[in-house]
Amino acid sequence: MAMSANDYDACAALGEESLRIGTAARDVEVVGWALTIVAVPRFRDGDLAGAKEQVESALNLARLMHLDRLELSGLNTLSPILIAAGEIDRAIEVAERDGALSEERGESWHRGYQLDFLARAYWLRGERDRAEALARQAALCKHAVDDRNGLTMVLETLASMAAERGRPERAAILLGAAQRLRDSSSLTLIELYRVQHERSVSLIIQGIGRGAYDAAYARGRAMTIDEGVAFALEDKPVRKTVTPVRSAPDTALTPRQLEIARLIAGDLTNRQIADRLFLSERTVETHITNILNKLGLNSRVQLSRWMAELPETSRS
Repeated sequence: MAMSANDYDACAALGEESLRIGTAARDVEVVGWALTIVAVPRFRDGDLAGAKEQVESALNLARLMHLDRLELSGLNTLSPILIAAGEIDRAIEVAERDGALSEERGESWHRGYQLDFLARAYWLRGERDRAEALARQAALCKHAVDDRNGLTMVLETLASMAAERGRPERAAILLGAAQRLRDSSSLTLIELYRVQHERSVSLIIQGIGRGAYDAAYARGRAMTIDEGVAFALEDKPVRKTVTPVRSAPDTALTPRQLEIARLIAGDLTNRQIADRLFLSERTVETHITNILNKLGLNSRVQLSRWMAELPETSRS
């Protein structure tokens, strides 16, 4: 929580205390997680060698004790450190390893981050088309698991790429869409992304001026989350109106499933839906999986579009 709030001093203090407790208790897993956490403030402070050493110690423990989740998290933390250190080839190797481990375990949370890191690494290596394709995959992955913090990071990456490619209007819209996400969940811009963000804004204003930047940014901020993701994925303006193509008999959804689909279309998170309907988050996730399977859809973006295509009388 301290890390998400950019309170790196608290993050360091809490991580060091966890490390002390884990060491005293001889709990290898606690020690491993603590090492991963305390590496982040060091990374922020520019101590890349120290940060890398701590994460690699955590990874050694994870592999020795077969702690899969810790290994995934450690690799996830190591990738951006390697990118910052200019070790691009190794960053790609680490991200690909983590992505493969995630796929083996049917896990998407870490995979979304690693796709983003891979995108940034390939971008720095000059493989721009490949990098953007990976970043779009990361956006789809993060949206599918409803990780709004992770999704803002990917949108910031795509905005940076658009700005550097001389597409300032697209970049500004993506920055606005990222802010819409932060607004929806009381998130803040992650400090580690501030330099990239400020560079994107500077390039956009150089390209189209402050007024046009503000207008495009406002367009992105006015989009729903699903519209923002669709724009990021499809690289074209979002349609504001759609022609209904399905009727009520085609929905095949129960009243409860329709209710959940409406809330997804309204940009509510799984946790917010669970609280609204007095359900567990796990139950909501099961409902969403069943809805997507029943309709032959693959993501929340597609489900939101499907809802938009229903006649008003079929949505209630």
